[in-house]
Amino acid sequence: MAKQAAVADARPNPFQRLMAFIEEVRQELDKVTWPTMDDLKVSTKVCMFMLLGMAATIFIFDRVFNFIVLNLLSLAG
Repeated sequence: MAKQAAVADARPNPFQRLMAFIEEVRQELDKVTWPTMDDLKVSTKVCMFMLLGMAATIFIFDRVFNFIVLNLLSLAG
């Protein structure tokens, strides 16, 4: 029982732990290599191009499957 009390007293209080966590986060963010504006523009353009490509692909598949299903239903009914 005495060992548990000693261990509980050894832990810092929640405020100290929070401050330590925030300090560690700040230190890690200082190590981050942030992208330049040119890198960000290129990445945004690539993302938009891929988004438009995927939207077009899904649109085409939707139209093709819609056509097939409607023709199958018209044959059945």
